[in-house]
Amino acid sequence: MGAASPAYAAVVQGIPWVGPAGSGAPFEVDPAVGAQQAINDALATVGQGAVFVTGGTYSLKAPIVLGDRQSLVGTGPLSTLLRAASGFTGTAMVQTPTGTFTGSRMSIRDIGFDGANLVANGINLQISASPSSYGPDPAPWLSRVFVAKTTGDGIYLGGDYSGGQREFKVTDCRVEHAGGWAYHFKSSDGFVSGCSAQGGKLGGYNLAGGNIKIWGSKVYSAGTGDTPGPGFRIGSARATVVGCEAQDTRGCGFEVYGHGSNLSGCTADSTGIGDPGTDRYSAGFYVASSAVNIEGVSYQRTGGGGSWIPAKGMMWSLYLAPGVDYVAARLIGDPNRPTPYLGGVYGTAGSHSSITVLV
Repeated sequence: MGAASPAYAAVVQGIPWVGPAGSGAPFEVDPAVGAQQAINDALATVGQGAVFVTGGTYSLKAPIVLGDRQSLVGTGPLSTLLRAASGFTGTAMVQTPTGTFTGSRMSIRDIGFDGANLVANGINLQISASPSSYGPDPAPWLSRVFVAKTTGDGIYLGGDYSGGQREFKVTDCRVEHAGGWAYHFKSSDGFVSGCSAQGGKLGGYNLAGGNIKIWGSKVYSAGTGDTPGPGFRIGSARATVVGCEAQDTRGCGFEVYGHGSNLSGCTADSTGIGDPGTDRYSAGFYVASSAVNIEGVSYQRTGGGGSWIPAKGMMWSLYLAPGVDYVAARLIGDPNRPTPYLGGVYGTAGSHSSITVLV
């Protein structure tokens, strides 16, 4: 039998791995081409399986394409760091295949992505039709992933398939300095835990898909300029938000548009623009939908507000949009109440509501 091909040898030796030039890795990175070539070659070789990228900082000049039941694994969110290079071609550092994609169950873990303000998304996973290999829930997993300096959304999950990347799981991730949303979920039935967002010009977390569960996550410094950015936007129905915090945002801490949403144990700390006439964008919690339950704390602390955004902070603990009803809100403020704080509640809910704000 003749000598095994390099691709075959890479498989029989174990998980295909990618390393720097001269490392002896089955798939070595050519800096002149970009690390995406070696990573995509390894993914093509493994088929349905995992590709491991050794520690180091690597340049990307085009997207990594993650397909059906494939995993991209690094040594840690800052130990393996992929950075967009000048001349980057594409809209995301990691994406699903273009055209009609029906794959599912991709995963990304222990790896970092630095967009260097050259690329729209760090991660953009989409499904365009009913999954063909495993379904009905495409369910990608992201764990211990770091994304920084994108011109658009840091992490985006969606697609034309009903519910997008349904039953997704995002855990222990961090997004910094995104030019859009830090996290943008246009997918339903997802689970998000232990994540953080610093910055995000449009906001921290956009829960645009239905029935998303998020807990133990935080955002600060969201919003900028003329675009008030809330910490959390609950844009679709039946969301559950537990133990989350928004702090020092240029916009409300939590915006609730989703019917049947439930927020429990959440904290809004010094959230809002705080200038006269910006009441709508200067509340801890903004409610624009009926059948909403909120329990938590909402206050302006001494010296609070993101002066670097710029933002002065909270004017109202709770802002009720016209026409809302069946709202139960139980909030605790702070007896200190420094400026620009004005009061506990702005607006009035319907007769089927119960509102208590202690300040």
